[in-house]
This record gives sequence, C-alpha cells and structure tokens, in this order.
Amino acid sequence: MRCTTTEAVYAWPDGAPYGGGTTVTWNVPGHGSPATGPTEDLSMSLCGFNRAEGEGRRVSRLSDCRECGREVQLGAERPRSTW
Repeated sequence: MRCTTTEAVYAWPDGAPYGGGTTVTWNVPGHGSPATGPTEDLSMSLCGFNRAEGEGRRVSRLSDCRECGREVQLGAERPRSTW
C-alpha cells in the first residue's frame, strides 16, 4: 500500500521547540553538548535541558545530544515534491 496524500501529517503547535535556523552548541561538563536555537533562550536546549547562567561554553561542533539532533532534523526545511 502506498500513501498518496500531500497533506501535512503533523502540525507543529505554537511554541514548537525549534523553528529552523543555525543552532548553537554548548559544552556542559558532565552533560555533553546540547544545542539551542539561534534566537531562543540560550539557557534552554532543544531537548529541554536547562543549564545555569555561566555553565558551559559555546563550541563549534555538532551537538552529541540525540534528542537535540532529532529536533534539528524535524525542524529542517525539506523540499516538497509531488507524488
């Protein structure tokens, strides 16, 4: 069986955790490197981890947090094609 619908399967609620754009990755000792959105509260990561002010430092690599990576993939712009 093949899906032939072109309707969106899931609609993001208002205030979705990630709306696209370049993420910022933080290295937090003991907690890995979660990612935050570019314009959102930089203390709250995409996975929900909340770090204290001054805890951790920005790094120039991809996040090693699987949940943050999932949010980035879900928020990525994908070209729509006609089936």
